Amino acid sequence: MGNSMSGETKEPTTATTALDMDDGGECDQLSLLALRLVSHHKRVSLFRRILSFHETRSPKDYINLRSSSKLFHRALSQPPPLWTSFPHSNYTTLQSLLNRLEQLLGFEKSSGNVPSVLFIKMGEYGGEGDFVTVNKPLSIYGAGHGMTTLVGVGLLIQGNKSDGIVEIEDLTIKGAKEMGLNAWRGMNVIMRGCSVEECQSYGVHAMTADISCDDLQVVGCGMSGVYASTNATITLSGQGTNIQGNVTKGRSDDYGLKAYSLNFSSAKIHLVHPLTKEQISTNNGGGGNWGGRRGAIE
Repeated sequence: MGNSMSGETKEPTTATTALDMDDGGECDQLSLLALRLVSHHKRVSLFRRILSFHETRSPKDYINLRSSSKLFHRALSQPPPLWTSFPHSNYTTLQSLLNRLEQLLGFEKSSGNVPSVLFIKMGEYGGEGDFVTVNKPLSIYGAGHGMTTLVGVGLLIQGNKSDGIVEIEDLTIKGAKEMGLNAWRGMNVIMRGCSVEECQSYGVHAMTADISCDDLQVVGCGMSGVYASTNATITLSGQGTNIQGNVTKGRSDDYGLKAYSLNFSSAKIHLVHPLTKEQISTNNGGGGNWGGRRGAIE
């Protein structure tokens, strides 16, 4: 585990011009040092100003940029989050690493020193059961769409809603024996640039939790592609959103987009403009591209 990355480069020197010299054409060492410090301070201030207009969304991008040179390290004064990665030399499975992180979060003395970011490297990774379970807030980043894949297992998000949010980015879930992603009576979830493919049950499901998805692709799942049930809202945004070819088991009460609620509860799938259900949900079997009971798709 760590909180930094290697690779700092030597800071470039600053050339001395005629404007740096005194009237006699000479500059003592102390004056030259002062001028260089002022010049360096101006460069750092300039980069801070420039970078203030750029939102670095991914901690991985922030860490790489901050560690690329001493100048960026000083300009990006905010320290990066604590992070770890998988595969990990001390933990043979992704679940065992997650269990250790959650165990450490339970110890009051170490709670401030536990990684909040998990990078999963390029490759395919399985699991022992139907799900890899996440019970504590965490940001999970793959190497890219189709480059980091969980095979044969889904993600089960539980925990306490008051604990925080689980973020998942640039990850593919393929061939899960049950649901691809299931937010079940626990923490809310943010997904970006993820795909869920060929899962036996639902692709993405939420119950008593909210999921926000940007550029989500759900393709070829056995039951409903995106399913919001009791007291849940699933928000879909991004032109890369695609819910296609799901309900391969042909169940008439499943849809590409399904919102179903019991009495006195709510279930909603919210599409962010300019998305429309006609645009994003196509070629789904069973009951069709969208539907449900006492739920809303809007």
